[in-house]
Amino acid sequence: MSSNSEPLADLIEYEMGYGADEFGKVLLGPFSGERSAFDAIEIGRHHWRVSLEDSAFEIDIRVAEKPPRKLGLFNLPVLDVKFSVSDAVGLQRDDFFHRFHQYFHKGGG
Repeated sequence: MSSNSEPLADLIEYEMGYGADEFGKVLLGPFSGERSAFDAIEIGRHHWRVSLEDSAFEIDIRVAEKPPRKLGLFNLPVLDVKFSVSDAVGLQRDDFFHRFHQYFHKGGG
């Protein structure tokens, strides 16, 4: 247990079928493009910060490539994605993950 009085960030983890560079291109491109209220900046190799205009909302995203999954002759990328959300911001957080899932969903149904 920490004796620090600062609020701890929520950590959310996903495994996704992306390469790290492909993930960054979507995050910095369509996800946070001109029609989005979210702004993403790269702050390090495979590390981004996303903010929401006119708010204090921020989320840090770090990714790490894992060994690919082998399905027969296919190798599928596996990306460990960690979201660090400081201060629970309810609706803004929900809006972020709703948009995230829209832009990062792969496959069909």
